[in-house]
Amino acid sequence: MKKKYIIFTVVSILILSLGVSLAYWTARIQGEGTPMTFRAADLRIVFTDTATIEANAIEPGWKQSKTFTVKNESDSEYKYNIVMKDLLNTFVTEGFLQYKITSDSGYNTSGYLDIPKSSTPTDTTLAFSISIAGGATQEYTIEFIYKTTEEDQTPDMGKKLSGMLAIKEGTIETIKNLKEHGIKTSMFTGDSKNIA
Repeated sequence: MKKKYIIFTVVSILILSLGVSLAYWTARIQGEGTPMTFRAADLRIVFTDTATIEANAIEPGWKQSKTFTVKNESDSEYKYNIVMKDLLNTFVTEGFLQYKITSDSGYNTSGYLDIPKSSTPTDTTLAFSISIAGGATQEYTIEFIYKTTEEDQTPDMGKKLSGMLAIKEGTIETIKNLKEHGIKTSMFTGDSKNIA
C-alpha cells in the first residue's frame, strides 16, 4: 500500500510541475498590444415615394404611373432591389396587367412585364441588385397598365391589385441563388445581367 502511495505522489507532483511550467510558457506575453479602432460604415440611403396609386376600377385601357427616387448619401456604392411590399394581384389573365420601370440613371425594364400573381400579400422583388454610386440620386417612374385587347378579359372582373413600393438591400449572391434554384431571372437588372 505504501508503494502505491509513493507512486501516486510522484505522478501527482510530476503532473503538477508539468502543468505549472506549461502555464508559465503559454501565458507569457511580451511587448505591448496595439490599440485598434473600428468604425461602422456610414451608409445612408433615402427612398422617396411621392404618390400612392389607387385604382378602384381597373378596366381595359387603364394606365397609371408614379415616381420615386433613391438617393445614396454615403460615400460608398450600394446595391438595392426594387420591391413591391404586400403585393396582392388576383388578376388571372396573362399579358394584360403589366408594369414598366424607367430611370434616368438607374434600372430600366426592356418594355412591359407582367405583374407577378399573388393571391395573398407577398413581398415581391421587381428588380434585383441595382447599383447606385456614393452621392448619386436615381429618379424612377413606374407605369402600370391594363391592356385593351379583342380577347375575353371578363375573368379579371372584380379582381384586385395592391401593394407598396420599397427598396431593400440587394446583392449579386441573391441572383446566383435564384438561378441555382431554377428561377427565371431575365427581368433582373444591375450588375446581374452578366451572371451565368
